[in-house]
Amino acid sequence: MMDGREWRSWQRMFLLLFGVLGLILGALLLYLSVPRYTGMATRPGEPSQPVPPLPLAERIALIVSVASTLLTALGFISTTALAWRKERRESRSAALEEQREQLELEKLRRELQPKSEGEQKAAASQR
Repeated sequence: MMDGREWRSWQRMFLLLFGVLGLILGALLLYLSVPRYTGMATRPGEPSQPVPPLPLAERIALIVSVASTLLTALGFISTTALAWRKERRESRSAALEEQREQLELEKLRRELQPKSEGEQKAAASQR
């Protein structure tokens, strides 16, 4: 099982990876969706021909890829935030439980300690 610090470093690495992939896909979508000119004529003396924009099906595929990457990253971020909140809550609960156990131990020690002579005489006179 991984400790908290190692787990958080993996989470940060995956978050960075999602961000980079999202940026790459978004840039690719923008780059391929605008018409471009080749800058070269097919024959001497002819004007340069524009490169046709990306077909609709391919644009939709890119948009779906970008959207799924972003949604996955958002899901990862929210899951990580919820896990961190749960860890904090559990650690506070464990600390409170430890304090309660310490108080119970102190109480039991006081009960088990031999009473002082004055307390013993007062207890004997009450009997």
